[in-house]
Amino acid sequence: MDEADPDSHESEQAMNLTTPSITPFAQGIIKVDSEEGAFPGTIKTKPSMVVCARHHQAAAEGSMDAPKLAAHPIQDTLLAADANKQAGALVEIPVRIFFNRPDKSISLQYKAYATDTGAPLCTGDGKDASRITVAGDNTQTLSSVPCPGAEACTFAQQSGVACRRQMKMTVQIDGQDDPLSVFEVRSSSLNSYRALAAQLKILHLRFGGLRHVPLKLQMWQASNTASQYEAFNLLRLCIAAPSEAEAMKQAKAARDQAEADGLVDVMDELFEGSVSSDPMALFSDDFQLVSDFYGVEQPTRRRTSDNAQTVATSGKRGPAPADTAGNLIADAVRMAGAARPAELESMQA
Repeated sequence: MDEADPDSHESEQAMNLTTPSITPFAQGIIKVDSEEGAFPGTIKTKPSMVVCARHHQAAAEGSMDAPKLAAHPIQDTLLAADANKQAGALVEIPVRIFFNRPDKSISLQYKAYATDTGAPLCTGDGKDASRITVAGDNTQTLSSVPCPGAEACTFAQQSGVACRRQMKMTVQIDGQDDPLSVFEVRSSSLNSYRALAAQLKILHLRFGGLRHVPLKLQMWQASNTASQYEAFNLLRLCIAAPSEAEAMKQAKAARDQAEADGLVDVMDELFEGSVSSDPMALFSDDFQLVSDFYGVEQPTRRRTSDNAQTVATSGKRGPAPADTAGNLIADAVRMAGAARPAELESMQA
């Protein structure tokens, strides 16, 4: 096993399969649609969403590129709704929040992948990270290292590594065929996270919990100096009822019905273990689920043991500056996991 540098504050641990965290089964992914940008390796968002299945499209004959994720069957049903028919795109999705508490419903982390294979390499919260290392005998271990954020991390600046923040929100779509599964709303946008996290807190307070509140996931646009005043596309939640009073009636009726049916309706405690503290959670994402967020080439082959930390030992770009906007974002990611009332107010846009 490789020895940790005593000056790097790293600690190593073997991957423990006996107590992995569990999460609800996600049958699909919801994300903002995107297309190739004007420059190679860049991604431009579109003013619409896509609902992806967990399997890929058939690979094109003779192509070396990884196929894209297939569309989820429920997407055609959603596109038939009036708002989406008028827009000619998926701009609105009726959803319910799966968990009852905001802190269980939405999360924000940094995740790094190998750009050539899509292998997961590292995950962090802006303060601490778990990183895969490979010994000479191909034994994989996890090293605990500091996490300064993607912009200030020397590991993330190496060629062959792409690191970006990732937001995940757990929802169910009205009309889905399996009540035991969920859809994951994914985004790399800090603005989307800020909007959704704040709305979840408000909804939780107003409705005495998030379960059964009728909601719509919608697109919205913003612009700022960083985007050179060009509009970019974000996500938000809206009440799917004529008024809050009507939404409360619907939520209360659904909660009362679940109780009358003898169903345990709130599952927050069932999934109480923190996924962010589980080393094996690093492997839970296929790069194809989130590749749009990274603006890098599509992976062309599956992960192997030699494309963990050792794949990026050459081609360094040099140390990242210590005082960058990335530090502000790292603080925001770290605070996303802290249970403080002022967490959203202190985050920077």
